Amino acid sequence: MTTSRRDFLTFSQNNAIASSDNADILIYIFQRGAADGMNLVVPYGDDDYYINRPTVNIPKPNSGEGSGIDLDGFFALNPSLAALLPIYQAQDLAMIHAFGANDSTHSHFKNQAYVDRGALDTTFADGWLARYVNSTSGNDSAFKSVAMSASIPPSLAGAEAVVALNTIEGFQIVAPESESEALQLSLSSLYSGDSSLDLTAQATFSAVDLIADINPEDYPVEYGAQYPNSGFANKLKDLAVLIKSGIGIETASVDIGGWDTHNSQADDLNQLAQDYADSVAAFYTDMKDYMANISMITLTEFGRRAAENGSAGTDHGTASVSFVMGGGVNGGQVYRDWPGLSPADLVGPGDLAITTDYRTVIAELLDKRLNFQDIETVFPDFEVPEYLGIFTPKS
Repeated sequence: MTTSRRDFLTFSQNNAIASSDNADILIYIFQRGAADGMNLVVPYGDDDYYINRPTVNIPKPNSGEGSGIDLDGFFALNPSLAALLPIYQAQDLAMIHAFGANDSTHSHFKNQAYVDRGALDTTFADGWLARYVNSTSGNDSAFKSVAMSASIPPSLAGAEAVVALNTIEGFQIVAPESESEALQLSLSSLYSGDSSLDLTAQATFSAVDLIADINPEDYPVEYGAQYPNSGFANKLKDLAVLIKSGIGIETASVDIGGWDTHNSQADDLNQLAQDYADSVAAFYTDMKDYMANISMITLTEFGRRAAENGSAGTDHGTASVSFVMGGGVNGGQVYRDWPGLSPADLVGPGDLAITTDYRTVIAELLDKRLNFQDIETVFPDFEVPEYLGIFTPKS
């Protein structure tokens, strides 16, 4: 008996729904380049913020043009992130400040590797998200884990089931239309064994077949959502189509780069912040019918130094801010154990101290929203402290 691509797609969808174990879809967003958490979620209630940044700052709420948007009497939202305010007010968005990875090298390469790996031990070649994916079972979809990028990111290195794609439209075997089917049949025959390479090739062919049966027009943008015309927004827009199609996504990884603001920070950071906020807000609106079962976390490798530099920017620091969004988030608040910005409070060469390890937040997300308690497998040698109460347990 032969199985058509459409039959296979239907089987994969049903299998994914049956095996979800009531777990959320996890969306992992990485702001690569070290986003300045203090100018995204502004500690305007700490006077030392303005002492450290006399020109590179976000003015206090209600103080004129460019002033921050008050969140809780101490923190303000960068006005370029204004699109996130309704989600925060709906209590589906929270922030965690003084957040990060406890590595003091100030190296993009090392800290990104640490965050993606989920451990300081460089002998770990696989990523934390891959270890999570490999520890779950029941979903045979080729799209169990997806990276919206040209290549598999380090967080998914070693994943047994992962697909990387920049766009839905571009995910295909590149060949003249008249030859593509024959070429795929030939390649399928060539890689029909059970070696690692064969299995990878077979998974790729299955993924190509699945994508071929998805017409984005069947899953239009809904509820008046307006995605910006940007690479990041287009990735989220395609991700929305994939989730709506029921193709079997359990985790997704999306990067947004460019956050290394040593110079002219005001313009660069605000443009990036608006793209991020407008894109995430559009996804939230578009996915209204799905957000109860989606958890999105955004983080960066480290923050920026407390004091501005001489080039109207900020240099590599330590702690930053994380954004978490979804129907299971106890939102409408900024979670923090604020360490302060006075000279005595800063660490290293003048950095905001980390008071919440990034793994604490991800561990709570995995536990409460993905029904996954084997945290030691995902984050080896990490002793999970008491949760912050950011997420509501799945019922």
